[in-house]
Amino acid sequence: MRLGAGCFVLLSNVPQSFQKRQWTDSDLLVEYKEQEGIEQNFGFLKDPLIVNSIFLKKNERIEVLGLVLLISLLIWRLMEHTMREYIQEKECTITGWDKRQTTRPTAFMMTTKFTNILVLTIGRQRKLARPLREEQKEFLAALKVSVDFFTVP
Repeated sequence: MRLGAGCFVLLSNVPQSFQKRQWTDSDLLVEYKEQEGIEQNFGFLKDPLIVNSIFLKKNERIEVLGLVLLISLLIWRLMEHTMREYIQEKECTITGWDKRQTTRPTAFMMTTKFTNILVLTIGRQRKLARPLREEQKEFLAALKVSVDFFTVP
């Protein structure tokens, strides 16, 4: 709703304290444009490969699956946020796609770096079949996770 020259009141389901803010045209446009990242994250929920392969009869199970997917998305975004915050604090880069350096690693990028990890268990002892590569250590450092993550329960 337009109030005056270049100011808007936000009408939505956000908290009242947020709605009372006077929005300029450019502020409103910036907030709207930032929704793209959120929409891309929810794209996987609408992916036919995921949705069409799941058949649930009970509403409760559908609700639980939705909750699990949302929690997964939150963890996914938290990993990205943690890595990017680390990179910003350290003013460094990390090895991304095609061994190029990046300041904006993604969670998907990170997961592809760990696809060949093999943990051997002998009795109560765990050991990596091959030592971690430097780029894997970079990602663990950016996630603030110890390199012993795979071997120490």
